[in-house]
Amino acid sequence: MTATQSIAVWVLVMVRASGLILTMPVFSGNQVPRSLKIALGVLLATLTTPLLPPIELKVDSLWWLIRVIFVEITAGVVLGFICRFTFFALDVTGTLIANDLGLTMSTILNPGSNAAAPITSTLLYWLGAVTFFGLDIHHWVLAFFIRTYSVLPMGAAHGSEDLMRNIIVHTGWILSAGIQVAAPIMAVAFLVTWVFSMLGRAVPQMNVFSESMPVRVLSGLFVFAMSMRFIGDYTANFLRRIPDDFVRVAQILGNTPPNP
Repeated sequence: MTATQSIAVWVLVMVRASGLILTMPVFSGNQVPRSLKIALGVLLATLTTPLLPPIELKVDSLWWLIRVIFVEITAGVVLGFICRFTFFALDVTGTLIANDLGLTMSTILNPGSNAAAPITSTLLYWLGAVTFFGLDIHHWVLAFFIRTYSVLPMGAAHGSEDLMRNIIVHTGWILSAGIQVAAPIMAVAFLVTWVFSMLGRAVPQMNVFSESMPVRVLSGLFVFAMSMRFIGDYTANFLRRIPDDFVRVAQILGNTPPNP
């Protein structure tokens, strides 16, 4: 491999790594400076390139290089986006809890979406971020990033029906996972509402809305606190799926059959 080819390989690895960091959980937020993101992309490319199998590139023209750069950054963005689905599910969970407890007006900046969100969504985001680093998922993703080059060669990524099906399945999983995690709090809120609706029929003079709100909020927050262990276990299980999903999407992008 000539020096020109070696530089071209390093640049293409950096492009894919930069696309990954742009959409990877935690690292893609505005709280991470752009200069640090660029530095992480350069560092990841520098560490990854010597570990790759021999790659022979035929740089035919500048337009060919531009096309491959576009393909590589798109592949990195898609791979990083797949890692975010667990955090999307946690955001849905927090929104469902806030809606049932009447906490939608209590908002705070959510670093995951870079927008104001219910405080429960932000709390679950930080739970997911701590679990993400505590389980070393970021190390697994970086290790599997090297593996992607065995199933997704440079410039070989392309869209397909299988990719769209995989994304649709993951999108549907977001809502189902969010409902599963929020189910205990939603059940308590429903139970409190039902009890006070019965009391309202028995005592028409009672202001059901004003009387039930404090009970619903306190009971919901109590169950939410008691469910944190359960939510943490669910979050850990969801996050452990990321490396396998990461490689699976790389196989789909590269049209590579899965390993038996």
